[in-house]
Amino acid sequence: MSINFSQFDESSVIMLKLLAQHFPTPTEIGFNDVFVDSETDIDKRAAHIGTIAFLRHEDLIAHDVGSASSFILTRKGLALFNEDIIKRLKDQLNSDANFI
Repeated sequence: MSINFSQFDESSVIMLKLLAQHFPTPTEIGFNDVFVDSETDIDKRAAHIGTIAFLRHEDLIAHDVGSASSFILTRKGLALFNEDIIKRLKDQLNSDANFI
């Protein structure tokens, strides 16, 4: 059996890059926010909803409580971009820079 990942790939890559560009701000990733010209593509819409469910289940994105379609990258999601947020925070806390 062969699994077709094309719709998952398209939706997940767009969403994850969008969330990375706006990190740490929660960002809308509804279907029309990701696929501007595909309003009537029912299969693509279903795949997009499934992709969100999968990314949430795998803790790659987190749902913003204040909005139905806003999300943010999690620690695992940031790791996909080779970013270690905990190390970064530790480095910032231990640096000579004084942000307070």
